[in-house]
Amino acid sequence: MKYSEIENKKQYQEFCKRHLELGNILGSGKGNEEMENEYYVIDLIIEDYHRKQKNPFDKLTPVDLLKALMDENGYSGYKLAKELEISQSVISDIIHYKRGFSKGLIRKLANKFGVGQQSFLKEYELIGKESNVA
Repeated sequence: MKYSEIENKKQYQEFCKRHLELGNILGSGKGNEEMENEYYVIDLIIEDYHRKQKNPFDKLTPVDLLKALMDENGYSGYKLAKELEISQSVISDIIHYKRGFSKGLIRKLANKFGVGQQSFLKEYELIGKESNVA
């Protein structure tokens, strides 16, 4: 297999498939030095590809991220507040940039939507009310 930088998802999937195949062979003790070298080269190429991928959420504020996650998962402020067992006004204030995220709410949101807590930790400017947290 000729190796180069990964340029598209199809190529990425092919590299991942071969990486897995080699990993299984090497894990069973049936591999050789050539396979081991190939495994590590593919590993480096995949790692490079991951590093270069842009996170579509990188440019979003935590509020915009929350809005996008709610929209994508069909949540209203009321429904989300009820499931998280918090006041609907907390969600409303956050969505309208009037209140920041508390640590507890960040944990709940990260668990609910399967995202890293750091996604909600970016700084952003509040408007209207004082800068209190949820």
